[in-house]
Amino acid sequence: MKTERMMTGRGLQGFAWVLTTLAMALTSTGCGDECVDDFDCRDQGAVPAGQRFTCAENKCELTSIIVPDAGTETDAGTTTDAGTTTDAGTGADAGTTTDAGTGADAGTTTDAGTETDAGTTTDAGTETDAGTDPCETTTYDPKLGTLQLQSGFVAGESASLPASAGPVGVTPGPTYSLYTVVSGSSTGPHALYSLGTWPQVSLGTAQLFDVAAPADRAAGTKLFLSPFVETDGQRVLTGYTKSGAGFPGSVGVYDISAPANSTYVSAPSNFSAGVVPGAFLINGGGLDTVSAGLAVYALKTDSSPFTALKVGTLPPETGGSGFTAVATNGVAMLGYFSDDTFLNEGRAVAPAAITEALRSGTPFVVADAPALDVGSNFVAASGHGEGVSVLRGDYVPPDYNFAGTDVSRFAFTVTDEGATVTVGARQPVLVYADQCTRVTGMTAIGVDLLVGVDDKNGPRLVRIQQAPQFR
Repeated sequence: MKTERMMTGRGLQGFAWVLTTLAMALTSTGCGDECVDDFDCRDQGAVPAGQRFTCAENKCELTSIIVPDAGTETDAGTTTDAGTTTDAGTGADAGTTTDAGTGADAGTTTDAGTETDAGTTTDAGTETDAGTDPCETTTYDPKLGTLQLQSGFVAGESASLPASAGPVGVTPGPTYSLYTVVSGSSTGPHALYSLGTWPQVSLGTAQLFDVAAPADRAAGTKLFLSPFVETDGQRVLTGYTKSGAGFPGSVGVYDISAPANSTYVSAPSNFSAGVVPGAFLINGGGLDTVSAGLAVYALKTDSSPFTALKVGTLPPETGGSGFTAVATNGVAMLGYFSDDTFLNEGRAVAPAAITEALRSGTPFVVADAPALDVGSNFVAASGHGEGVSVLRGDYVPPDYNFAGTDVSRFAFTVTDEGATVTVGARQPVLVYADQCTRVTGMTAIGVDLLVGVDDKNGPRLVRIQQAPQFR
């Protein structure tokens, strides 16, 4: 079982649209294991002081943190620090017969507390030792923080994002209505809310829709929210998975004008989704009664009841679900996690191929489509006009915190009546100057890109537009 190093918007209380690690493997075989290493146990909730989660026999278990004994030979300290010949805590450890507090000790010129004692200005751990956090003193742009906007793009409107918001979805326009998922914790509640209309962003006062299907609402049921909120203007799609063989899960379809018609559809291993005319595309392990392992599925919404079918076959090296992003010219970037490269990969599938698969039920082969030359791993993707943008970067050991490098765009040119796609060269949009400001999510807003950013000034949404001369 392989754990994907991907990111997913959990929308947990206190984390604004933050992309965190999906602590499971959305693999074709599936299993009930919780973990394969300590990294997979980072989402187990609050940890008691002095303890941490470790992976033991594929289960996350609490263990005590071992703290080195102060005063040993490896103790931090200069020649005047703890461990000198005159100081308490010599080669005989603190607490021995030569320790502070013996008859000959307390009060002498060599006693603990003298100028040569541990805790002096030269001692490791003093205020002058740790250094200053550069993120506290650096200069922040009001919209983009320390992110650097690249040539060919401009920063449009921005709006504060409520701290409880999860992944964000935007209707096609011209009035852009925003939706988000709010989650109290991994055990719920999980609900869809309105975020107002752009750029007047505010969290609705009442939930619109319970993301969890009725069968998964029992107290204590742990759900892993999928990192997408997709909308075609009439409906809003959300999703989640659970631990277990094949990672069972569901997608919820909220009907905006007729909430009573909202429904849920079984969707194991669902990880990403996109909107094409008449359907939602879902990258996962099955949909409704259609089960063909990891693949691209479609939920056709142009008929009632909705129908599900497999529309895309992923390459044999696929080790996990990937990202989905649809451009305004109908090209869909469909992704997968490669067991050959250990990276997320993306292919640009032509609109004619998607239309034919929806009509005939014969899946296209994703590997036949041209690849995006990303040049590194990427952990998020979104439609961006007649192309897509991806968030490049990776998880860095030993703590496996995500370190971003840039947001880059790939333009798609469509010819041959929608049958042929040419992928343009990578074009940087936003570049990380440091890790003080981070990109926390991306979604399309019309032909533009809506980017979630977060830093010491709080979470917010920023609209990134192509400069007029480059459109």
